[in-house]
Amino acid sequence: MSSSATGSRYHLLALTGHAPTAATRLARAVRLGATAPVILVDVTAADGLDVEALGTLARLSMVLRATGGGVVLVGADSAARQLTARTGTAWLLPAHQDVEAAIAGLPASGRPWTAAELASGNGDLSHTTEGG
Repeated sequence: MSSSATGSRYHLLALTGHAPTAATRLARAVRLGATAPVILVDVTAADGLDVEALGTLARLSMVLRATGGGVVLVGADSAARQLTARTGTAWLLPAHQDVEAAIAGLPASGRPWTAAELASGNGDLSHTTEGG
């Protein structure tokens, strides 16, 4: 993840409920409203991450990596971490215990990292992430 394209901003979004459905909704929201390519996904309220949900998040991370960003999992339990290791997606979906650790794991940019809201319409990244 490169900090130059992100402007030291990230989105913090929660994955709640049925993980595959929630991941699909989250990816759609990011494609339509992202203004920063770094997405921290709080998975603590998800009903267990499975291969389908991780696949959706990994595809989103690949698209965001083209703009210098990616997806970072926050609050992933040991089962989720083991699943990312077994599926080979751990490099695309780094996992941290909490938001503070996730932010500390982001690349140094010379400026503090700050949270940004999703845009209500088409965000800055919508042309880059369409169809992703």
